[in-house]
Amino acid sequence: MLTPLLLCAISSASARSALLHSSPARARDALSLLRGGGEPSDELLQATFACNRLHATVLAEATSELAALRKTLRGGEAVQGFGAKADELLSSAAAKFEAEAPKGESDVSSLYKDKAEELHEVLMTSLEPLFSMQLSLLKDAALDQFKAATTGDADPSDAMNSAESMFVREASDSIPSKSDWNFKAERASLVSVMQAIAAPSKKATQIKLDAARQLSTAMQYLQMQQQQMQAMQAQYTGGQGGKWNLGAAYRPPDTNINLSGAYQQGRTNLQISMVPDEGANLLGQNGFTNGVGPANLGLSFNIHL
Repeated sequence: MLTPLLLCAISSASARSALLHSSPARARDALSLLRGGGEPSDELLQATFACNRLHATVLAEATSELAALRKTLRGGEAVQGFGAKADELLSSAAAKFEAEAPKGESDVSSLYKDKAEELHEVLMTSLEPLFSMQLSLLKDAALDQFKAATTGDADPSDAMNSAESMFVREASDSIPSKSDWNFKAERASLVSVMQAIAAPSKKATQIKLDAARQLSTAMQYLQMQQQQMQAMQAQYTGGQGGKWNLGAAYRPPDTNINLSGAYQQGRTNLQISMVPDEGANLLGQNGFTNGVGPANLGLSFNIHL
């Protein structure tokens, strides 16, 4: 008498355990059925076991692909097209699960549908840490690009814009299409770090620009002063009408004395010098004086109008 009762208890416990490993909705329905005194059908129990086994198989295959992505990221290398690869992994897992899911009874179909949603959530949960690692590597790459482009005295603004654009482009390609993930925090952090790095360089550049502007202003002032002085000098020396300039020179006969005088710009200048007559041996005993006569007197006369 005890043996049938024991077998019945074991059967009920097995059904309860199998259904608890299925989706919450199906488990609640089955438990409700058990509490009401009934037992789930053999078909539902078999479907539950098959669904759990399929879920585990597909998840194991997807986990191996996740491990390959994780290995690449831990090696310090960003995954090119991370978002597309994540979409492919999710689509492949969903297709494999759906291909093995039976079509027919509503209870069984609902059981597989709930399990498919659970599989998707598990995979998304596993992908999210990898996405964070991907963003971290992309951020580091953008910073390296920025630092390499800001050597010397170049303006860091262009380098900042280029690095940020590269990060946004690569990060956008890393978001799976079936997720609501974003990279706002990582982008803000990247910009903040680049601004902190560029601040001293910008300050030094601004100081140099200010010094160059001051030097340019000083040079312009000096050029203006020089032009004014040249204009005043030109006006004083040759621009005033009615100024007389007069010059005269005389050599007494048979002497080496040369007398010269000049009146220029209101000043008189008289000069006496001893200059030998270089043509005396050619012009005879009396030299140039008797040979030319009145031409010994030289005059120059200038009038500025």
